[in-house]
Amino acid sequence: MNIPFKLAYNTTVQFAGRFITAVSAAGITYLIASKFSVGNYGIYTAILSFVSLFYVFTDFGFNAIFVREVGLDSEKQKSYFKNLLGLRIVTSVLVVFIAVATLSFTDYSGLAKLGIIIGLLLIVTQSLAATALAVFQAKIRYDQALIADTFGAVANLVFVYIAVVNFSNILLVILALVTGSAVRTIVALYLARFQIGDLEISFDWIFWKKIIIPAIPIGALAIFSQFNAQIDKQIVFLAHYKASLGLEGQTAAGIYGLAYKIFEFGVALPTFIMNVGYPLMIQKKEEGEEKLLNFSKKLGILLLIIGFLGLVSGWVLSPWVFNIPGLEKFSQSVPTLRVLLIGLPLFFITPVSLWLAISINKEKEMMFIYGFVAALNLVANLFFVPSFGYNAAAVITVVSEGLILLLSFGVLWLEIKKIKT
Repeated sequence: MNIPFKLAYNTTVQFAGRFITAVSAAGITYLIASKFSVGNYGIYTAILSFVSLFYVFTDFGFNAIFVREVGLDSEKQKSYFKNLLGLRIVTSVLVVFIAVATLSFTDYSGLAKLGIIIGLLLIVTQSLAATALAVFQAKIRYDQALIADTFGAVANLVFVYIAVVNFSNILLVILALVTGSAVRTIVALYLARFQIGDLEISFDWIFWKKIIIPAIPIGALAIFSQFNAQIDKQIVFLAHYKASLGLEGQTAAGIYGLAYKIFEFGVALPTFIMNVGYPLMIQKKEEGEEKLLNFSKKLGILLLIIGFLGLVSGWVLSPWVFNIPGLEKFSQSVPTLRVLLIGLPLFFITPVSLWLAISINKEKEMMFIYGFVAALNLVANLFFVPSFGYNAAAVITVVSEGLILLLSFGVLWLEIKKIKT
């Protein structure tokens, strides 16, 4: 398989995988939102948001280091895999225990706490699946990832459908998601065996340091980025609102959560594009800094245009979405979604600035930017959400992304100025 064909093939396969996963996620969102009350959807949102906050600690950019270090060397792939698998098992179990301990200090209801405890099993299953994905990335066999993702997406949709239609129980919905994730993990690990042979596990601390230490800048970036994306949902759910707002946490989280979920479907596109764009950035860098900058500029303009088109179309379609049968009770989500959509062009161009900065070895500067904005995001949500409601969280989300982009441009401008002189 020649390189251009391999690139085109794997890009197509990745797109197919993303599409199947997105369709499944959209179906699951509709099933839950249409069948449950706004408040119960808020509990569902808070549960998955809490789990997502902790999952990122087991991801931590380990796959990027794995792929970089092993290359196409089959023996190194096998050696690194068994160590990465051991590392992920240890970190996922440790993170689950820390998450449960943290949960005891929160004001969640008993139902939400039980749902979170069940949902934390997703950290283990997704960590193991991510380890298998590292092998597929190193082998450039995204078709194997597509198979695992397809099994997982179908299993998720089927199990959630059964849980929603037959039982109408939020805890069984979370258990259904865990079961679907377990199916994906089993398939992924089974397919990984054909790439590296029998699966082995190693617990070698000295070897783990080779993976952990280089991953710290990217891992910290991922943690701060996920914090920015999830902490607002936690605050919206747990906030004690001004009496004049007439809001309860569950209802507020349901209204805000569905608007944000729909928004997430849009911002997933630039992430997918950058999965293909980043390797091309590295290739352009090898051809010269000027070509890298020109390519990044063109890519940024393209994504900015797509983002504006998404803003306009999303703005027009928002009321129609919440007229779909079963979603009428979420009509208050329309203004929230529109506020988030104002920031859509920012979310489309920020990934370009991030990966361009990483391409020119500025990940440490980006780590500090994302960390600084995460702290501001937390303080702003704690201050404004109880007084102004969930729409304040939407405004803070857009402002935070704009601040990240502004500071990123500052770092890039200084570096570009240095390159040109």
